[in-house]
Amino acid sequence: MGYGTVYIDMVFLVNFMMDLLLLSLVQAVLGRDSGWRRLCGGALAGAVWACLAVLTELPRWMEGAGSLAAALAMTAFAFGEKRMKAVFFMSFFLLGLSFYLSGMVNLVYFHSGAGYYMQAGGVPSFILLPVIAAGSVSVWKGAGWFWRYQGTQRQLMRAALVCSGAEITLTGLADTGNRLYEPYQGRPVHIAQEDSLRGFLPEGQRFFYVPYHSVGNAQGLMKAFTADRMILTCRHRVYRCEKPVIGLAPNSLDCQGRYQLILHPDIFSRRGCRF
Repeated sequence: MGYGTVYIDMVFLVNFMMDLLLLSLVQAVLGRDSGWRRLCGGALAGAVWACLAVLTELPRWMEGAGSLAAALAMTAFAFGEKRMKAVFFMSFFLLGLSFYLSGMVNLVYFHSGAGYYMQAGGVPSFILLPVIAAGSVSVWKGAGWFWRYQGTQRQLMRAALVCSGAEITLTGLADTGNRLYEPYQGRPVHIAQEDSLRGFLPEGQRFFYVPYHSVGNAQGLMKAFTADRMILTCRHRVYRCEKPVIGLAPNSLDCQGRYQLILHPDIFSRRGCRF
């Protein structure tokens, strides 16, 4: 592949900024934790590969393999993920975002006349920045709606509860039938099987009571407490909820023992958790 005059510093800068944007979108959409240093390190790996691809003549198959390897390195470094299945998923998600945003840019550039006026010098190239911004916002919003829909479906997921420095992992069921709120601040209540938390809660744990009604119990009171946080893992998506209210059910929630926690559907909305 031949190139005209190439300014390698601009190639590096543009690819670094775009890779940083893409990694930030992956972090926001999939709920991954990562600091700016790790994100910048991942973007640096992608920018270095882009420069190498420009400076060297590579067969097309090698360019494709190199792009996949670069995506794997970027996501593994940016998010510190060691599970190869998760790394591959995030890498393909990253490549999909790249194709989507580049497709939007090409659509505007080639089919709106913007490319002609940019080459003629009448329109600055940064006119494409709003296109990239609009594409990024559409991905973020669309993914948020999709994950909230997915979360409200009846499905099992791993739930990690943290309270006073202790952590326990339970299996939770997303159930739209749980509409219990505590009456003091209107926070949603997640219902845990009480015996599943035995040995987890510290001595002196403070409890309060939440009124509820069910079949055969029109005026019941459920013991509850506020945990420090709850982290849900559903497929490759992570949900985080600060200060969740956990109600304690004295009886088994599932006769087959498949789950020990019934999740309130509000945890999958912006009201209930951080995306």
